[in-house]
Amino acid sequence: MSNLSPTQTITTTTLSGASTIHSSSPITFVPLNPPYNTLLAGNVFTTHTFPTVLSDEDDIKRHEAYVPQRIGVKKGVVAVMNKFLPGAECPAHRTETIDFGVVVEGELEVLLDGGEKKRFGRGDVVVQRGTYHGWRNPSMENETLVFFVAVAAEAVVVGEEVLGEDLKNLGM
Repeated sequence: MSNLSPTQTITTTTLSGASTIHSSSPITFVPLNPPYNTLLAGNVFTTHTFPTVLSDEDDIKRHEAYVPQRIGVKKGVVAVMNKFLPGAECPAHRTETIDFGVVVEGELEVLLDGGEKKRFGRGDVVVQRGTYHGWRNPSMENETLVFFVAVAAEAVVVGEEVLGEDLKNLGM
């Protein structure tokens, strides 16, 4: 699986109203956990408004200029492809997003602060709703590839306590 190189293709609409391919290129993966470099992220597409305006290509220009510095964006959507090398872990964190994750290849475990953990395999989908959680590739031999879409959401409120974003374990 180490040779798996997903491609990102962006479509658009021409001034005459016809659909066309704007760009197509391999996804560039960058380490999320230096110096270990066992967790890699490839930014597929990021929007900064919701709903997104598609009548021009400002969203594409903003995406191309965006350098991810956090997991989600405050008023938009982040689509990312994550590679977990064998045994890789993503430390516990909470984002103000609702995340949709699809395991493309391999296996992934979610670890929740309440003590629960669940393993997902190829084709499984997880909906992560602002919980404090971590991820782990349980295999010591195979990589795991997961496609995540994170949509901006309000912070979780329990009683009067606001459980906001917590990225300190990620160094963010």
